Amino acid sequence: MPRPRVNLTRFHGVFAPNSKHRALVTPAKRGKGNQAKVSDEPPTPAERRASMSWARRLKRVFNIDIETCLACGSQVRIIACIDEPSVIEKILTHLKEKPSAAALHPLPESRAPPLSRFD
Repeated sequence: MPRPRVNLTRFHGVFAPNSKHRALVTPAKRGKGNQAKVSDEPPTPAERRASMSWARRLKRVFNIDIETCLACGSQVRIIACIDEPSVIEKILTHLKEKPSAAALHPLPESRAPPLSRFD
């Protein structure tokens, strides 16, 4: 068991936390080498939140693109945030009641002879 509050991943070289070149190679531009802007303007929302969104992380790590529609290719928008357990339960039970695509189009019977384990 690892000790609590101890990082299990350690970075070396330019990815190390104290590297002066880390800000040049990381997407969030964090690190000692990041020069503070000398400006009177407040930072934009994009500059304040420099880390990746969860959707971009999914795309980067698992190659899952949830920002584009599979049917038409347009950008997907969030239209609702459902957090009431009763509404979630209704939606899930409705989805369980719908017949799946496999039930609507069953596969034909196989014409090949059954395989024996000892052949």
